[in-house]
Amino acid sequence: MNSPKVTIQIVSWNSQKYLGNCLQSLDAQTYRDFQILVVDNNSHDTTVKFLKANYPHVAVFQNNKNFGFAKANNQAIKLLSSPYVLLCNPDIVLEPDWLAKIMAEVEDEKNAQFGSFGGKVLRLKMVNDELNEVMKTNVIDSCGLECGRNRRFKEIGAGLTAEEFDERKEVFGHSGALVLFKREALEECLIEVGKNGVEYFDEDFFCYKEDIDLDWRLQLLGWKSLFLPSAIAYHVRSMGGSEKKHWYEILKNRQKQSPASRYYSYRNHFLLLLKNETSKDFWHNFWPILWQEIKKFFYVLFLEPKNFKALIEVIKLLPKTLKKRKIIRARQKVSGVAEYWFK
Repeated sequence: MNSPKVTIQIVSWNSQKYLGNCLQSLDAQTYRDFQILVVDNNSHDTTVKFLKANYPHVAVFQNNKNFGFAKANNQAIKLLSSPYVLLCNPDIVLEPDWLAKIMAEVEDEKNAQFGSFGGKVLRLKMVNDELNEVMKTNVIDSCGLECGRNRRFKEIGAGLTAEEFDERKEVFGHSGALVLFKREALEECLIEVGKNGVEYFDEDFFCYKEDIDLDWRLQLLGWKSLFLPSAIAYHVRSMGGSEKKHWYEILKNRQKQSPASRYYSYRNHFLLLLKNETSKDFWHNFWPILWQEIKKFFYVLFLEPKNFKALIEVIKLLPKTLKKRKIIRARQKVSGVAEYWFK
């Protein structure tokens, strides 16, 4: 018996209130050649008990501690060997034809150069936490990722209405909340760490921006990413997205985020640039990058001084990061990424 074509992998951490809606939407998919694997990062709620009682067909791998988003997804990729890997957050709900529409593009020979695929993700509101009731909206959460010359990554279309961004097109990449990868692309992107270890997602990131890091590596290796607007899904986003706002709203929204998310986001931004930025691209966009970093520096200095310890950790991780950078540079197939993507 052949193994399923698609592995849908979900990383959970105290995610029980979301998982029922997510798994119901997966069970309702019209495309059926898939298996579901949940990697639980030592949840303290009833996540594992809930899964075993209500979704016995879902495979569960339990960690004895919270290893973070990156390592848990690496574990899932290594555990199973399907040719396609779908990353799905627990707080995602898919329309029944989402996977069918994506797989039609994946298996089209004309799309051989594409390594990752995603659809239009709209906002999902939790209207009753106790009953796990949700409400679909027509507000865009993400239509893929884009990057400015200052290296600020944003979700395309965030905050706009669902009727916009209806063009099937190539994008820089997709958020790790919901994205399908070809395994051959992931295998080409993996990086050897230590004697026996390999990483698809960089485990030094732990969480936040490890998806962008992988998207960037795919681009440097010549793999493209496709946005398909007809594939609709919904995502609970408690802190708002990266839509265009007044600077005061941006700062106010950031202050609502957890200290851990602000710390890892700031730290991993530097790891992201150190690993993937080419000298050609850097000097081509030097002034926008410098101005952005100056603004962030003074923001952290006055409003988040505790996060300066992130810079110390970046220095500690520098030898490992530069080794990974050397591997990426040796494999790089595409030059002039800045001219194409960083606008």
